Amino acid sequence: MELSYVIITYNDAARLPRALASAALAAAASGMDYEILVVDNGSRDHTPQVLAAFGEVLGPRLVSIPLSRNTGTTYSRNLALRRARGELICVLDSDAEILDHDLRPVAALLREVPRVGIVGPRILLPDGSTYDSAKRLFTLGDKLLKLPSVLLGLPRVNRDWYPDFPFTRLRCVDTVISCCWFLRRELVARVGLLDERIFYAPEDVDYCLRTWQAGLAVVYFPFLRVLHHTRQVSHRRPLSRAALSHFWGILYFLRKHGYWFRRRRPVERWIAPLARRLDPELARWQRRHGL
Repeated sequence: MELSYVIITYNDAARLPRALASAALAAAASGMDYEILVVDNGSRDHTPQVLAAFGEVLGPRLVSIPLSRNTGTTYSRNLALRRARGELICVLDSDAEILDHDLRPVAALLREVPRVGIVGPRILLPDGSTYDSAKRLFTLGDKLLKLPSVLLGLPRVNRDWYPDFPFTRLRCVDTVISCCWFLRRELVARVGLLDERIFYAPEDVDYCLRTWQAGLAVVYFPFLRVLHHTRQVSHRRPLSRAALSHFWGILYFLRKHGYWFRRRRPVERWIAPLARRLDPELARWQRRHGL
């Protein structure tokens, strides 16, 4: 098995078909043997019917894992990660759609550059703009500065964004959002599963930092486009359970990794040394592959 997709869904029957179809088309177009593992977090819409219909087409390539309730992002993804058989894994949101169907360059990068741990593609929004999917490690101050925007609708202050984003070349970044990740299955064996003490977010930031701590890099790959029909529940409903869980997850993450207001310590200790060595190698790899 070359590629395993890991998708979790919750009441997203309207968008899920695009994710499933694009995943299958991309793998087939790339000549990859694949499977799609979908964890249904207790959806109350017609998600089971969608999965049944796709199961008739994809057969055993589609593995449906139904749950009785919404268990969040980490527990459910871990269920699928444990069962994934592919050499490569693509973590994909149910509201994401792979636009470019040639996955071979991403697969080649992961196979040919062993120090690359996670690859994040270019994420597009429905209006065609590039989403700020690659971010610096956040601090508590970064998040507090966003509260006036979330609560009062004031202009947002984004100190955790890269000022020169979007990037047009391969390069190391602190983090990439998990609406679409590519990684080797051996990374999970090395880093471990997602931290299930985080229910909703920022489990992706935590996993990116743990990847850096394991001596592997997080890389932004602008040559593969993924469309994200993001819902941003925590932004639209700042007092919802998801938003409050997100804020608790932020505090847990900062306490876990031992920094609050200064990202310099984890960046200089784990990220910057490897990024300085790896970025020139990524530039050479990009030229060699004509990207």
